[in-house]
Amino acid sequence: CEYTNSFLKFFPTDEIILNIDADHLDFFKDLDDIRHSFRMYAERLPEKGILIINGEIPNVSEITHDLPCEVKLYGLLPDEYDGIGRMACPFHYAANHVTFDELGRPTYDLWIDGQFADKVTLGVIGIHNVSNSLAAIAEGAHHGIDLATMKRALLSFTGTERRFEKKGMLGGITVIDDYAHHPTEVKATLKAAKSYPHNNIWVVFQPHTYTRTIALRPEFVDALSHADKIVLADIYAAREVNTGEISSKDLRDDLTKLGKEAYHFPTFEEIEKFLLKNLIDGDLLITMGAGDIVNVGNHLLGK
Repeated sequence: CEYTNSFLKFFPTDEIILNIDADHLDFFKDLDDIRHSFRMYAERLPEKGILIINGEIPNVSEITHDLPCEVKLYGLLPDEYDGIGRMACPFHYAANHVTFDELGRPTYDLWIDGQFADKVTLGVIGIHNVSNSLAAIAEGAHHGIDLATMKRALLSFTGTERRFEKKGMLGGITVIDDYAHHPTEVKATLKAAKSYPHNNIWVVFQPHTYTRTIALRPEFVDALSHADKIVLADIYAAREVNTGEISSKDLRDDLTKLGKEAYHFPTFEEIEKFLLKNLIDGDLLITMGAGDIVNVGNHLLGK
């Protein structure tokens, strides 16, 4: 994590940079300040090291230029890319022609250095995990792991705790928990959920820290709008003190103005009662946030 520049105390030989977003703005001045820190992080690599970085990061060359180490870019290509010269491949590792099975798991065409390499299927859902898998393949290849072995590993990997983690079934309702607490993560999870079996997608979101919610309020509203129905818990304070500048009611009001069905309840007990009354068979319920919102799903499931 880049918070307080803690990653600048590392001495890595390999680095993977998935994204660079505006976050932790209680510490950083702005996105340019964050990008400066990531550049300093990349400069910590030795000459024999490797930087694997998402080539879709805006102005990625600002992070990579003149580094003494090896640099590998990865990213998603338009489906029109055919590797025959109609368009140049800007990435060392790339994916296109992504399809999803009945459980939302992606299969894609893998391109390495502009050449078709193989089809890859993942055991986790979401286009963001297609991107993540490219970084994993690049790292594995750097250490001499053959593609067949990596394909088996990617297919068998079904995720980690609190990342689209299936907690159980409540009758015909699927209960998922996810750690997303930044708008980019929230949007990625909710977009991924659309390819997962569902009737309505419900998200019970607990914003994490007042400063993040203030700084990224429009982005949170946009990200949450990808759910069908939104329930907001009170903001999880973490290390901060409530100054009264922002509340979850503000997010609810913003979403309502967009025409979304959004609710706010100050206690988990009220949230759970509301959900039990309004969820219907086939709905997908996602508890989301970096605080203790996971307890809502656990309590509903009797855990």
